[in-house]
Amino acid sequence: MHLQHTWNEYLDSVLKKIPDIHADWEIYFLRRKTHSVEGKDLKLDKKKDATREFFSIRVIKDKKAGFSICSEINKIPEAFQLATTLAQISDQDEFLALPCPEQIKKVEVFDEQLINKEESLPEILINMQKSALFDRRIKKLRNAEISFTIDEKGIINSKGISLYQPFTSIMVHIIAIAEERDSQMGWAYRTERFLKNINFEDVALEAGKKALMLLSPRKIKPFKGITILSPYVACEFLELIAQSISAENYQMGKSLFSGKIGQIVINEKLNIIDDALSPEKFGSTPFDAEGVPASKKVLIKNGILTSLLHNTYTANRAGTLSTGNAIRTDRGLSVGPTNLYIDNEGEKPSPEDLIKQVDKGIYVVEVMGMHTANPVSGDFSVGVSGIYIENGELKHPVKEVIYSGNVIELFKNIRALANDLKFFGNTGSPTLLVEGADISG
Repeated sequence: MHLQHTWNEYLDSVLKKIPDIHADWEIYFLRRKTHSVEGKDLKLDKKKDATREFFSIRVIKDKKAGFSICSEINKIPEAFQLATTLAQISDQDEFLALPCPEQIKKVEVFDEQLINKEESLPEILINMQKSALFDRRIKKLRNAEISFTIDEKGIINSKGISLYQPFTSIMVHIIAIAEERDSQMGWAYRTERFLKNINFEDVALEAGKKALMLLSPRKIKPFKGITILSPYVACEFLELIAQSISAENYQMGKSLFSGKIGQIVINEKLNIIDDALSPEKFGSTPFDAEGVPASKKVLIKNGILTSLLHNTYTANRAGTLSTGNAIRTDRGLSVGPTNLYIDNEGEKPSPEDLIKQVDKGIYVVEVMGMHTANPVSGDFSVGVSGIYIENGELKHPVKEVIYSGNVIELFKNIRALANDLKFFGNTGSPTLLVEGADISG
């Protein structure tokens, strides 16, 4: 696909739409094309195609900023006028600024093979569903879905930045229902940039195995012990930590780590990394939403908070440089991770070996109610699905179980990492062994 050539022509058209406003300005452009297929119980129910185009305009004049958005190129002049008007009535802020051009590194984020697979998706979807029916107890399949997306992102500003990058992504999701005396649901999903990095059969098997694993759960008595967190569950807790590593939240006093840069904040065995330059990963990007070069940075090293995620504004406030972590939201600009993960480099035990170390605990495969966790205090109380562990063996599924605690204490109580680092979207973790879990049945 000759997308770069198309962008160059499109850029000329965009530049002609910019009015003479005597201010610093920036245009962020996104064009998204998505094709998806959905089905259940070995059927294809629907195909969908969607296209979206989006322009985000920012104007900075006299240290005042105004934002506006539009969905058509012909409305760019109108959007500029609105952003200029909003800037005039905004408060002055000495830290407002646009970045200047810098050298950008290339990153593998576009899969030519994926864009030619549109006609094959229905067959792939049906075969994936067939793979989930590997056991007679799996009775139904729901919400099987495969979608692929082409994102074209461009940024231009009055300082001379002019960047463009196409991205591909593929998302797979399936739910399996197992029945034997009771009914249990198991689900699995993957999101990747490249087709070769998704094994559809493995995703289907994971959903089916999870449903079977949870059949015939039993109540347990409350106890304080150990949890083994599956990679997916560990990622959900890591996303809570991610909010506190944002310089935006840190500067607003909404971080669990306020005032603790340079201090030990979690277990000294842990390193947490944000890596935008890892090839083919879902969160990888050569530049952020302002056009600043993206990078790899160690945020927590040996348990010590060494860095935060910055955009240009938060970096100016802190007297440092942007880390290339600007993101676009409905409100304008914010800060967010690229590929955030718990590093497990070196020789590590298997998840099975971690389970063998547990005298009494729970292997947690799913949590419910994570959105109720308090991102400022870190307190959480969530429902969990999983397997009771006794004397190093998986015994039986559990039901009506509540896992309570504090996310900082949880990360301090991580005693071991497994060798199975997995990414779900742009967040990655291996299986974790956590001591001091407060479990109530």
